Amino acid sequence: MLCKAAMLWKSLLALCVIGVALGEQTPVFLWGANSVSKPSLRTVPQAEFEGQLATLLEDHMVVAFEENGLSNKDFLCANDESQSCYAQLQSASPKTYYTSVENPTEALRAAANKREHNIITAKGELLSPLKCEVGKAVFVSFEDAAETRAATLQSHDSALGAVAKQLDCKVAYLYMAAPATAPVVQRRLRRWTAAEITGQRFFQSNQFAIYYTGVFYNNEAIPVVSMLIKNATANSFSVALNTSDVTKAITFDITYSSQDGYYTLSNAKYNGMSFRTPGVNAPTTFSFSCGNATWYTPANAENKVNKLRFNSLQLQAPFSAKAKENFAFGDSWDCVGFVTPGILMGLFVVVILLVIVFLGVCWMMDINTMDRFDDPKGKTITVNASAD
Repeated sequence: MLCKAAMLWKSLLALCVIGVALGEQTPVFLWGANSVSKPSLRTVPQAEFEGQLATLLEDHMVVAFEENGLSNKDFLCANDESQSCYAQLQSASPKTYYTSVENPTEALRAAANKREHNIITAKGELLSPLKCEVGKAVFVSFEDAAETRAATLQSHDSALGAVAKQLDCKVAYLYMAAPATAPVVQRRLRRWTAAEITGQRFFQSNQFAIYYTGVFYNNEAIPVVSMLIKNATANSFSVALNTSDVTKAITFDITYSSQDGYYTLSNAKYNGMSFRTPGVNAPTTFSFSCGNATWYTPANAENKVNKLRFNSLQLQAPFSAKAKENFAFGDSWDCVGFVTPGILMGLFVVVILLVIVFLGVCWMMDINTMDRFDDPKGKTITVNASAD
């Protein structure tokens, strides 16, 4: 038992060492605020950098620009005219350059109690405007463009300067590498497929758009002829999908939460009945998408449940004045959760196999050699056996 406990302790220690070795160490360029310089050949630990950022957040807002694959070599980049790709960063003051910082993104997440995410589009503009707030950390990622590395870095440098000019409060800026696990931001114009042409799409200016291939009430098709938006406010509005029967319309409310940046569909009604719409929500920059969105009524006295089904449903409410008329749907926010039962079963099986392998290795390492052998010059070991 002592051997097994020792082996378990050694294995856990080895995993910790591997985790530390896999920690990301990337360059960080800080400007807009005075900071402590560090030796070039020394890696700044995550805890130390976190403390430095916590001090900055006491009287600054921190805006962190995350560049995919940023390395020290990128800061030596030059364009075709032999000029630096970072003209804006060169002119920034005060500034500090750290050649190696351990997990800077995680350090900023731990130091800031309030965090926000934003995107700089391919046009060099912020997806949503920034508001000054002391103690807030804003993570800004870039849209990938099909350009050379030098052209990409130069365009991102111009965007950094443009964003810095928009803010007139105390802001500390960070330019650092995006985490290796961060998704690459890619936005494409959505094109209509042949299947979608057969569906129905309704939109209201830059306020709301909805698309589906069919809507059914208890498996009976409902012909929708028009859409009407009413009771609109800054954070909510009501939608009515008018059917061929003027006395019946599919109605629901769209509300926006400024705290999390999500819009939510609720209060769905049809034919005098209310339907539950769990999980119909998405960020304002995404479109909610569901291949088979089915909403149910509570069971009545006869234990009967009515259902309202949308096939290939997609809808979006940008809640932004910058949205274009008849806007294209944003990236899909699918109604199917990422962690499916199949994924959970796979993880469960992997855990069981790892436990079996670990126990097998421990038992193999616990095998000992024999402690007694025959001595050629001594008395032979005999084992008495008697038949009962």
